Parts: sequence; C-alpha cells; structure tokens
Amino acid sequence: MKFIVLLFVYLLSSCAQQNEITIDNNTQVSSFIEQGSNTLDKNWWHSFNNDELTQLVTQGLQDNLSLKARALRLKSSAIDAQIAGADLYPTINLTTNGTTPIDDIGEITSASFGVSSSWELDFWGNITAFEDKAYWDQQGQQALYRANATLVAGNITSIWLSIISEQEKKDVLADQFQRTKDALKVISRRFAMGKNSVTNIWQQQKLLKSIEVQQSKNLAELYIYQQSLALWLGIATEKLNKSKLVVLPKLPELPVLGIPANVLQYRPDIEQAFAKIKAANENLAVAITDQYPRFTLRANYSTTKNSLNDLFDDWSGNLIASLAMPIFDAGVKKSRVEQRKLQLKALVMDYQQTWLEAIASVNQVLVNEAQLVKVKTNLAAQLDLAKRTEKLTTIQYLNGKTNYLNLLKAQESILSLERQFIDANKKVVINRVLLYRELSHGRFSSINQLTNKKENK
Repeated sequence: MKFIVLLFVYLLSSCAQQNEITIDNNTQVSSFIEQGSNTLDKNWWHSFNNDELTQLVTQGLQDNLSLKARALRLKSSAIDAQIAGADLYPTINLTTNGTTPIDDIGEITSASFGVSSSWELDFWGNITAFEDKAYWDQQGQQALYRANATLVAGNITSIWLSIISEQEKKDVLADQFQRTKDALKVISRRFAMGKNSVTNIWQQQKLLKSIEVQQSKNLAELYIYQQSLALWLGIATEKLNKSKLVVLPKLPELPVLGIPANVLQYRPDIEQAFAKIKAANENLAVAITDQYPRFTLRANYSTTKNSLNDLFDDWSGNLIASLAMPIFDAGVKKSRVEQRKLQLKALVMDYQQTWLEAIASVNQVLVNEAQLVKVKTNLAAQLDLAKRTEKLTTIQYLNGKTNYLNLLKAQESILSLERQFIDANKKVVINRVLLYRELSHGRFSSINQLTNKKENK
C-alpha cells in the first residue's frame, strides 16, 4: 500500500511541468531603409483623402462574399474553443424508462428514474491543454481573417486607382487623336498645294490608326478593372457606379515606419505564425499528459419500481472512482511526444522566417517606390523636352526648314511619353498601396472579437 502511495506522489510531482517555448530574437534589423513623417491611419486608404474610395472599401469589407465566408468560419472556430473547455466540468444526464406488456399497452409493469454524472479530473492539465490549443487555433483563424480583410481593402484600392488611371489615359488618348487629326488636315492642305508627298498623308493616317488601337485597348482594360472591382465588392458589374475622379490622387507623404519589432508584430501573417506555435505547444502538452493516469468520477442516483405509485419511495446511489494508466503501448505515446517536439521546433523556425520575410517585403516596396518615383520624374522631364521639340519642329516644318519625317518622330515621341507618364504615375501610387498592405494589421473590420477570450495566454 505504501508503494502505491509513493508511486502516486511521484507521478504528481513528475507530471506537474510547464512546457515553455523559447523563441530567439527575430528582429535583428533595427530599422527600415527609409522613414517618413506622416502618421499612418489604421484605415490606411484614408491617406488618399477620397470619399469615394472610402465608401468602396467600407462596402467591400461588409459585402465581399469571400470575407463573409471567412467570418463564418471564424465564428465556428470560436465555438470550437468553447466546446473544448466544456470537458473541464462534469456532465449530468437524466434517464428514465418504463415497461408495458405488448398485449396490455398502458399498464406500466416497471419503471425507473435516475440521474447520472461523469467527471474526469484534470490533474495533469490534459483537458486544459486541449482548451488552450483550441483557443490558439481560433486566434490563428482570426489572424487569417484579418489577412483576408487586408487583401480585400488592398485590391479594391489598387483596382480603383487603376480605373482612375485608365480614365485619365482615355482622356489623353482622345486629346492625342484630335491633335493628330488636326495635323493630318494641315498635311493634307500642304499636299493639295504641292508642298509634300502623299506618303506624308499615309504616315499621318497610320499614326492616327495606332491611336485608335490604343483607345480600344484602353476601353478593354477599363472594363476589366470595373468588372474586377465589382467582384471584390460582391455586386454585379452593371450596378457599379462610375468613378467621378479622372486624375489620380496625390501620392501621400511616406508614413513613419518606426522599428520592425513594433510595426510588424501585429501583422496577420506574423500573428498567425505565433498562434501556430502556441497551438503546437499545447498539442505537445496533450501528448505529454497522455502518458499519465486518468482519473474519472462517476455517480448515479436512481429509483426502480414495478409500480408508478411506488417509484419515488426508495432511492439508491453509488459513486465510482476509476483510474486508467497506460502500461505498455510499444512506445507510441513517447514517439508522439518526440514527434510533436519536432513539429514545434519547425514552427518556431517558420515564425522566424516569417519575420525576416516581412521585413524584407517592406524594404523591397520602399526600394521600388524610390525607383518608381525616379522613373516618373525622368519621364516628366522627357515629356517636357518632347513638347518643346514638337513645337519647334512643327514651326520648322510649316516654314519648309525640315522634312515631315522629323515632325513624325517628334509626334510619336510625345504621344508615347504621355502614355508612359500615366502608367508610371499609376505604378507609384499602387506601390504605395502595397506598402500600406505590408504594414496593415487588418484590424479595421466590424466583426466581434472572440467571446471567450482568455487573459495571460
């Protein structure tokens, strides 16, 4: 008997262990490669200062069908977390039955009524570990939802900016078509006066046709972007209101980025990776406690009689305590512990990699912005020079001091640069959207937080 008591005390002391996680410092980079001066709103699309865009993003966060589906899955995972904690409490069941002869239905020959209960004592924290694992699984789902919300807001913003850019290009192409058409009239008059060759007219007509091709491509791109926007908003394309803005908004000031450790710790992908570590740690705890005895208390209180009138006169009850302890399983439980330790170590490395990738992604977007701004500035300078060249070449052509080929080259140059400048401007603002997405926490939705939220996890 003493041996059994000593064994029991030993098990209690050996099983009372905490499974701590050690995560090396993941933020060796002390700062990003560039810093701004503007405070970044968590609803980062407000930086573009446009009510139409704000309304579209708000609508998308409410009505996007994929995001709605993700929200339902998130609520389902919250219920899973609640269910996992139910085993910490005893179950109580009510049982009753009656017997009647088949040839005399209605006459009760015997009846019983009782209450039974079962409760597994969580000495080693097995059930608590299950509950905690469900909690961290739900936290991972919540991070995934915020990542999807960021994706919806980012795509709506990028597509909206693309629509504005295509509308701007549409107006520029219409102006280019009219200018080229006016130039064709001048060339035709000079041909009638015998001052140039018919090939000049053909070359100008060819230039006019090339603009028409660009206009067709522009209309197709505009429709595709509108269709994509409607898709992200969860509405039919014909219900989409056409944007009133025809010029891209001014590029906002670069936001204050701070240090990666503070800025990126709430990124959805990083939070999801951390939640996976915590869930795996609890899963390891489950495997460890699975090696130890399980204690269960069962109780019932019932009455049985051959007459309904006497049913509640006499009651009997019993209390049963049971212990189940693994003796031999060919090393399965021990192997499962080792397996989950390896899985936990792998997830810690994944977490570290996620941090490094997040920092690298932000820096890459910052590098891209610097280069895209330079390209835009360079194109603006080229466009200014091309306009001057075209103006002077036109005067020289009309005065007979240069040939038509030089004028055609000047026209083609300015037409191309005008379109390139619009595309470059679009790339700059959309790259800024990418930066906002990299920094976003995704905490701008209206979904309720986890109802059974625990402290000190």
